[in-house]
Amino acid sequence: MSENNLTNPIPDPEIPTGPKLQEPRKPDKIRYTLRRKGFLFSGALLLIALSILFRLIGYWGFWSHITSTTYTQVFLPVLCALLLIVFLPVFANHGLWMTAIPIVLEAVFFILETGHISVWWVKAVSILLYIVIAIIYTMTVFGKIPSKWPLVISIGVPLVYHLAVQDRSSLLEASSPDTLIAWMPEISAMAFVLALLLITLAMVKKVTTYGPPVVDPRAELPQIRDLKYVPEELEYHSILKARRERKKAEAAAAEQTPVLPEGEDFLLDDPEEISPPASSSEEKL
Repeated sequence: MSENNLTNPIPDPEIPTGPKLQEPRKPDKIRYTLRRKGFLFSGALLLIALSILFRLIGYWGFWSHITSTTYTQVFLPVLCALLLIVFLPVFANHGLWMTAIPIVLEAVFFILETGHISVWWVKAVSILLYIVIAIIYTMTVFGKIPSKWPLVISIGVPLVYHLAVQDRSSLLEASSPDTLIAWMPEISAMAFVLALLLITLAMVKKVTTYGPPVVDPRAELPQIRDLKYVPEELEYHSILKARRERKKAEAAAAEQTPVLPEGEDFLLDDPEEISPPASSSEEKL
């Protein structure tokens, strides 16, 4: 190795500033979309439209005498249904959380509907059920619940119970059955709930997976100051450079070393001790 390299050593390469250790790992992002092609999506839109029609038929002539009941029994559910008909096709692939607005308003309508229930515990359970369904639906479309099946159960079980027990008993135990026009508001409400169940079944979960956290090797050894991080590229070039320097030094040393004649088995400590060979005149004397 030359004297310049000894007096002026090569400075250490700069340590590149890498990304810091990310803790904790970024959670996966969950969002829901609607499968627009198929019976579930089309059937839900049809049932919502029928719920509007049935409610208008049930309260036909409401415009002649508008009261506070008209706003809660007609305008509010019709508004929720219209918003849902508009939001479902527009936000089916992106922004499904917008549909939580009409669902929450519809839950308010159902809570107001419990005013005619005389049994207090049935009324309390009904109000609690509507609040729970609204919360679960909102959390689902916002991606906070990783599965749609809690929403399916919370909607499907009360719907089946209402149709199989309450409505059936109302039809069988009534002394004078109501007319079809009188049943239109109830049919409208059940059509909306069934449409909500079809919407939930049509949901498709999409998960955005983020990669593992980027780990900086230096972050594991913060207390060791003398240890220097050398990237693989610089380390590889340093090894090649050291090999070239070693080969050059070996070649220079081989040129300066005297070559002894073959057959000589002695070592010379000083080249000046070698006496020159005698001339031919000296040999004759």
